[in-house]
Amino acid sequence: MNQTLQTPTPSLVQRYVTDFENDPECIATDSALTLIVRTFPHNREIEEVLLKVAAINQLYNAGVRTTAIYYVAKLICELDIDPKLDDGKLEVVDKIAHTEITGENHRYVFATKYCHWHRPDVYPIYDYVVSDLLWKYQKTDKFAEFQRGELDSENYPLYKEIIEKFRRHYGLTEFSFRELDKFLWRYKGG
Repeated sequence: MNQTLQTPTPSLVQRYVTDFENDPECIATDSALTLIVRTFPHNREIEEVLLKVAAINQLYNAGVRTTAIYYVAKLICELDIDPKLDDGKLEVVDKIAHTEITGENHRYVFATKYCHWHRPDVYPIYDYVVSDLLWKYQKTDKFAEFQRGELDSENYPLYKEIIEKFRRHYGLTEFSFRELDKFLWRYKGG
């Protein structure tokens, strides 16, 4: 864990993005997920969605219990999310995360990752590692108006707004959500 929190300058972010992209495990994981989503871009056929749910859940530690993977895939098929993803509708995250599945209530992290892999230009990933680092930057630099509870409230439009404010505050607008995720995850985890 980093002892001193460094200001996320473009050069620091690029250094961690490059570090991520030079890690064979990270490259293989990202390539595999890119391949599976490109091979099966739609979310209508249960077999295709099931493969994506299982892969994203396992490779990105998204927290869906193994016994619920089929039911989450079935839910995604039933929600008809393709038009919403195409339009960049943020409520699709909430639909995946909060539609009831017996015995499976907490899917917010998974929902952000699933949407991200379909539209990385629109959907930043939420996870606890990124949340913790964003909160540390907030306490240090007050880059936006929010409290810790709001960051972790499973309010995806607010979360995306916080990420966008982080990007603007530190002059990181040249970086995509994907690149920022690589930095935030790797900097904290590195």
